[in-house]
Amino acid sequence: MLERGSPQDESRVMREHLQQWQAAENLGFDAAFVTEHHFTHYNLTPSPNVFLAAAAGMTSRIKLGTMVSVVNFYHPWRLAEESAMLDCLSNGRLIMGLARSPDMLEYDHFQMAPEEGRARFREGLELMKQAFTGEPVTFEGQFFRMNNATIWPRPVQQPHPPFVAAAVQPGTFEWAGEQGYGAASLMTDHRTAAYYHNTYQSARQKNGLARDPKQFYLARHVYVRESKDQAIEEARGPMLEFFKMFYRDRVVANREQLDHMPATFEGYGEFHKRNLSGKLTYESLITSGALLAGDPQSVAEQIQQTADEVGLENLMCIMAIGPMGHEATMQSLRLFGERVLPEFLQLSL
Repeated sequence: MLERGSPQDESRVMREHLQQWQAAENLGFDAAFVTEHHFTHYNLTPSPNVFLAAAAGMTSRIKLGTMVSVVNFYHPWRLAEESAMLDCLSNGRLIMGLARSPDMLEYDHFQMAPEEGRARFREGLELMKQAFTGEPVTFEGQFFRMNNATIWPRPVQQPHPPFVAAAVQPGTFEWAGEQGYGAASLMTDHRTAAYYHNTYQSARQKNGLARDPKQFYLARHVYVRESKDQAIEEARGPMLEFFKMFYRDRVVANREQLDHMPATFEGYGEFHKRNLSGKLTYESLITSGALLAGDPQSVAEQIQQTADEVGLENLMCIMAIGPMGHEATMQSLRLFGERVLPEFLQLSL
């Protein structure tokens, strides 16, 4: 997140995030993810694959992922080609977090009907899967057509890099489980995340797949300082600014607008109504588990509680919180890596 300044400021933020990823690798994190948004200072990576290409050249072990690539705004064949290149450049370290855009502003600016988002996403995903086989592909879809096309290069990971679907509604978690993809919950309390996790695993079982906690990802903001009180106080401003900007710039502004979302966004309106109800406070972010803040011991205890309540083995730690400065983020990252991470070697972080 960055208010409009000079282009040098935007360059600096990108380079700082790459430094944070290098530090995460050195500290023992398993993976690092980058998001995709357009037309906003809320996020400076409209092309996550460009950022991952830079990260691939600066790291050697840590897995590199999108969370997410917005499939409905790409030609899926081009996205498959770029992803295969990234998997080659990183020597098989790519994780493909995938979704459709939930952002009405993006649909408006790209002149795409929101009602097409889900269909474009699922059709695009099917075409990418066929591309990754390396065999000639002839495809006739509603939105895309290919005639005897073959992908070059092929990804190192076969049959393709792992797919992880990000979701905010139960039906998407169920669909991801049926398909055997991973699934990610990004902005939910512990109780809701546990429900989504069970929905996902049950769908896997119904489709003949074993329950696999390693395929479920949960995102949490995390901030660590030597003092618990210091951590909670220092995270207050960045957390509140993050959600303020999110609901001001990236989500429709009021409950009435959410009542008139397209039918294919049926769960999206309900998801955000909870946070627009006036009950979203800094204290509620802590009690719900959305923010894990404190000294190393208390953060470790919060992570264990999260793992117990949700049943997860993959925790995505959002260490750079909103407008928080680079040095504060690095201090938190180092404390987490040195004094919290060793307690959870069974988890992927």
